[in-house]
Amino acid sequence: MSVFQALKVGLLIERTNRKNLVALLAVVVIVFGCMFFIKAQSVGDQLNDRKGDYYHARAILSKFQVQDASIDGDGSDLFKNLTQQQSAIALQIASLTMENYPLYYEASLRIAKLRQQAFGMEGYEKVAELLPSQLQNDMNYLYFKTMHQSNKDTVSNLSHYIPFLLFFFSLVGVGWYIFMSFYTSSILLDDFEHSSIIRGYPVRFDHYILSKCIIAFLYVLAFIALIFISAIPLLFNGLGDPAEPVKVYLGEAALISSVGYIARCIGYMVVISLFVMLLSIILNVLLKNMYLTLFVHFILYFLPVIFPSFISVFPFNPFNFMNFNEILNGMPLDLAKPVDITMNAGLLIMLICIIAMLFVIKTFFSTGKMKRA
Repeated sequence: MSVFQALKVGLLIERTNRKNLVALLAVVVIVFGCMFFIKAQSVGDQLNDRKGDYYHARAILSKFQVQDASIDGDGSDLFKNLTQQQSAIALQIASLTMENYPLYYEASLRIAKLRQQAFGMEGYEKVAELLPSQLQNDMNYLYFKTMHQSNKDTVSNLSHYIPFLLFFFSLVGVGWYIFMSFYTSSILLDDFEHSSIIRGYPVRFDHYILSKCIIAFLYVLAFIALIFISAIPLLFNGLGDPAEPVKVYLGEAALISSVGYIARCIGYMVVISLFVMLLSIILNVLLKNMYLTLFVHFILYFLPVIFPSFISVFPFNPFNFMNFNEILNGMPLDLAKPVDITMNAGLLIMLICIIAMLFVIKTFFSTGKMKRA
């Protein structure tokens, strides 16, 4: 039986597989749920966020005794700096209220500059946990400097198509590995329920594996396409700016366009999907049980989440990179023991693992014919 014949039979089986329909429906529900959450919780409302920052700044200043924050006053340099930050946040709030967005970006850039100065001031360690890390501030500085210099006169609105997709893909790394684990946990085991369909078709295991991977990959592409399709109603609110810069960590603070960020996320999602498929195939063959396969997936995924120190000890463990949004945000540099890893390194590691798993499958699992009971 050739690959194309195996693919034809596989498509016949998968077309009626309720698991695929449930997975497609789940994608639609998640996208619409995210839309509802944004609207209900006012996520992305810059004015509310800045008001929260203002009260946060007041809480930080409460850690100090009342001091004179004037230029010639007896207050410490750090206290004066934090007071100026609070004033700049107030200016942010005023500029957003008046919809004076150039002034908002100017005030935001001033805050980033003040925080850069604060890092080297005496006593900063007392408030360090309450303020952005140096990397996060460097990313903010680069972003607001770009927005200020370009005289940007709008702010991102998550009710528009591109900003919503950017928000969605900035979160998808949290659950994509889990979603794919559920989807592929019985990638081989399902067919044992359809022995009557494939009885009489001797299938080489490598052809069988290839056909299963192609079918699963087509569904992965359908899942990703469905995200874009489900968000189409937001086009009635507006497209948004595809060139809107996004802060990322690529070995250093950098900016990429919204479309570039989304494309990068899709690329990582595809590679992670291949990684999970092949790992599920190996676990299915070895464990012959969907629940054990899921258990192993979850253990491998959640270890770096529950014990972040594992990331520092084993920085090139492929499972460190499954939540790619955190890596793109530079999260590993904020660990107790900072480690400098990037998603580009993770992509290379995952590709090496994919090749290794293909070799294992071809070498140890591809002998003889697949036999069905």
